[in-house]
Amino acid sequence: MSEYLNALAAQRRHNAHLRWAIGIVAMFGVAGVWKASEVPKNINVHVLPAVSTPSTVKVSDGESAVPSANVYAFGYYVWQQVNRWATDGAADYGTQIFRVQNYVTPRCISQLTSDLQTRQKAGELRQRTRQMSEIPGLGYQANRVVADDSGQGWTVFLDLQVQETYRGQAVKDVFIRYPIRVVRFDVDRQRNHWQMAIDCYGSQRPARLDEAQIRQAPGAKAVEPHVPPIPASVEPLNLPNATPLGEGEVGTLLNN
Repeated sequence: MSEYLNALAAQRRHNAHLRWAIGIVAMFGVAGVWKASEVPKNINVHVLPAVSTPSTVKVSDGESAVPSANVYAFGYYVWQQVNRWATDGAADYGTQIFRVQNYVTPRCISQLTSDLQTRQKAGELRQRTRQMSEIPGLGYQANRVVADDSGQGWTVFLDLQVQETYRGQAVKDVFIRYPIRVVRFDVDRQRNHWQMAIDCYGSQRPARLDEAQIRQAPGAKAVEPHVPPIPASVEPLNLPNATPLGEGEVGTLLNN
C-alpha cells in the first residue's frame, strides 16, 4: 500500500512540474507574440543619392533619418512638375496638380487649386507656358534645407529661374527663391514611396533674388552674398540676397 501511495505522490509531483513547465513556455510564447507585435511592419530607409559615399543608416521605429539632399531633390522635383506648363497653362496647370497629388498635402492642393481658379478667371493661363529650372551654381547645399525642431518637416530654399511665354513670345524671365515646405506624409505607401509631401510655403513666402548677383558678367568678381532678409524664423547662411515680394503681389505668390 505504501508503495502505491509513494508512486501516486511521485506522479503528482511530476504533473506539477509539467504544469510549471507548460506555464513557463506559455509565458515565453505570450512575450514573444507581444514583442513581435511591436516590430514595425514596414521599414523606410533613406540613403544618400551617391551610393558610392560610405554612410551609416540608423533605423528607429521603422524610420530612418532623411538626408538633406533627398529632401531637397524631392522638393525641387515636385515643385518643378507643378509649374511645368508645356503647351497651355489653362490645361496643363490642373493636369500637373492632379499628377502630383499624392506628393502634396491637402492644404497645399487647396491653395494650388484656388490659384488655378483665380488665374483662369483672370485669363492668365490660356496659351501660356511655364518652366522652372535651377540657377547654375545655386543648386543643392546643406544649408538650403532647414529641419524643424520636431524632425517632421523641413524648409527647402529653392533658387529658381522662372520663364514664361505667351503665344511663343517670352513674357517673364525672373529669379525667385521659393521656401518650399516639405513634411513627412505617411498616408499611402503604394502611391507615395517617399513618404513625404510638399506643403507649399508653410509660414514663409517667396522672394525675388538680386538679379545683379545672378547675371554677373563673365570673369567678373563674384559679389559676396550674406544672410538673406527672409525668412525671419530660419537663417540659412551663404545664400544670395533676396527681396521679399510686396503686398501687392500676394495674389501671385504661389507661382510668381
